Amino acid sequence: MDHGPWSMVADTFHWVFSEPLLTACGTEATCCRRQRIITPFRLGLALTATCASQPVETLADFHRGFNAVWGPTITYKAFSNQVAKSHFADFARPMASRLIGDMTLKVLGFAKGRAFAECRHLVLQDGSAFAIPDGLRAVLPGRVTVVKPAAVALHTPMALLCDAPTTVVLTPDTTKAQAFLPEPAARRARVLLAARGSLDWPSRRRGQDAGGFFLIRAKAGRHPQVVEALREDGKRLRSLRHKPLTAIPAKLPKRHRVELVVTGQVEEQARRRRLLSSWNRRTQEFGSGLTNLPAQRYPLDML
Repeated sequence: MDHGPWSMVADTFHWVFSEPLLTACGTEATCCRRQRIITPFRLGLALTATCASQPVETLADFHRGFNAVWGPTITYKAFSNQVAKSHFADFARPMASRLIGDMTLKVLGFAKGRAFAECRHLVLQDGSAFAIPDGLRAVLPGRVTVVKPAAVALHTPMALLCDAPTTVVLTPDTTKAQAFLPEPAARRARVLLAARGSLDWPSRRRGQDAGGFFLIRAKAGRHPQVVEALREDGKRLRSLRHKPLTAIPAKLPKRHRVELVVTGQVEEQARRRRLLSSWNRRTQEFGSGLTNLPAQRYPLDML
């Protein structure tokens, strides 16, 4: 691997890869006190180059990538001793944060006057769980302890218009996803797309009060009251009005999508939401989505 192009990358994107910046980062993290061949600049650039140019499965891949970029043959032991330091994570974390935060561009958008044109970002929140060796269950417990006592969850909110993650966090599988959602103030003019359970009712309220929107899969176990029901062709379903949601599933039409206006108590305040329901022929069950997007601009057929 020729290190010439990567040196050019460092010169072009100096706010992320400049040698003084990475050196200061390594010094602050006390990762590289004596800078010889493995300097913070060389290490940071080689790690990025390796991840960007090939699949990485083991530490040996990083070791080979470092030697390919910078030429000198560093032994595997010397390299592994460097990255095994407890302060190495303190060096790699801010560099990864700069890559995610400063190197992303808004590559998609909406024409003025069209749906979602008023929104600055669409944020997709989801997580993936991975089983790990059972010996780590004391520090990284899993949710399904009978099957896999140890597991981790990878939380990666995605900015869809940038086609890039906003944060990447690895936690025990028992950690709830709500802790890694954007702060309510940061949700202004943004639409949050999330799986069921990713957003609790108080968090939705705070996000809405800050000027944000959401579209999430409805979570089972909620019992809001239905105050209005509309079929996708505009017909009002009067038989479904003024009843608890749990009392009407058998009455929902399967040939038409339905929009229900539901109300529930959130921190001692009544809140209205739109619940969108449709029949899934493959799974033979209803799928539902909850949103606060205004019906005038975002009708049922659009969502």
